[in-house]
Amino acid sequence: MDPSTDRAVDSTASAAELLARLHAAQNAFYAGGGDAALRAVLSPDVSWHVPGRNAIAGDYEGIEAVLGHFARRRDLAAGTFRLHPRDLLTGDGEWVTALTDGEAVIGGRRLGWSTAGLYRLSGGRVAACRLLPFDPEVFDAVWAGEAMSAAAVSTPVVRVRPRHCDAQGMVYAGRYHEFFEDAFLDWLDEHAGGYERLRSGGVDMVVVASGCDHRRPARLGDRLSIETRPGRAGSTSLTMSFTVSGPEGEVAAGRITYVAVGAGGGSVPLPTTLAAACRPEG
Repeated sequence: MDPSTDRAVDSTASAAELLARLHAAQNAFYAGGGDAALRAVLSPDVSWHVPGRNAIAGDYEGIEAVLGHFARRRDLAAGTFRLHPRDLLTGDGEWVTALTDGEAVIGGRRLGWSTAGLYRLSGGRVAACRLLPFDPEVFDAVWAGEAMSAAAVSTPVVRVRPRHCDAQGMVYAGRYHEFFEDAFLDWLDEHAGGYERLRSGGVDMVVVASGCDHRRPARLGDRLSIETRPGRAGSTSLTMSFTVSGPEGEVAAGRITYVAVGAGGGSVPLPTTLAAACRPEG
């Protein structure tokens, strides 16, 4: 075997072992444990970068600042925050990438997100981390803290029927986008005067982007709640977020960006009633 291959295997195994220790120490700390295991795996001059516009974003320099950041996440999630490591990507240098799912109960809702963590390993410890959320808007919404939007929310309930399912009795992936569209119409009825009111005013909402992250399967007969809330609202566009929950917890999280269009097919300002429903109360 090529000696360089041996070194690559050893390097990957070492990185995997170190990050497994880090994630185990984080989970123990987030559950209310001490920080000794974290201090053993982090360099004294560790740096940690968290992007976005949220309550935990920032650059943290030194182990005390990083531990303070961890404590902030633990407090915001009231001890419910957990990490679920997935894949590890390594190369020839000192940086590795770990794909990780996170979940927490915040504001009474079980939330999930995914990140790619870029870690620099040095001297058998973690020397730096730069987090890259898969979906920045979802990440910002999860960690909004006291700034979490109090804008209008609706939570319709769907009973999973045979037509929703594949041959295995699980909800077919494409059905979730139908659930989201129906939930958006319910939200419009509750908070913005309804879809027909928009149409009568010469405005329609056209989908320009959408996505869905799947957490666990939903099955025939399940009752699914679909929490529907406005996210980012621009002058002509609106992003809605959808959190689907079933008997065992969160099933899927989705988002759809709509643009308001007029009779001529061009973009127009969001109607006043719709824009008002997207603003936090107070």
